[in-house]
Amino acid sequence: MCSAMDSSSAVEGHAFGQRQPPLYVTIQKILDKYPDGQIFKEIIQNADDAGASTVHFYLDSRQHGSQSLIHPSLGQFQGPSLLSYNDAMFQEKDWRSIQDMQQSVKSNKEYLHGGSSLCP
Repeated sequence: MCSAMDSSSAVEGHAFGQRQPPLYVTIQKILDKYPDGQIFKEIIQNADDAGASTVHFYLDSRQHGSQSLIHPSLGQFQGPSLLSYNDAMFQEKDWRSIQDMQQSVKSNKEYLHGGSSLCP
């Protein structure tokens, strides 16, 4: 029902106790929908769309300590990671896209189940 409304239709109301899952859970659910290897193509395509001339991937296999974290449960994220870098300039619209995660107008991606994208 809400999906039929366009952005010019403002609906006002009151919170009724609804909660969103933590950001890392939302990101994990999106990543789980990608077929093997497809996330690399998505990152490269996003870099190309942004006008980047280079894309780098780095595997950081270090395990970091967890003694100084704000919460002990964050320790699980201190392990190996895959980083990507491109030389495109981050724009204001890119921040808005991250803030509006899973509200992409680019929801017709055939390789995703449900049309979710990390980068709208």
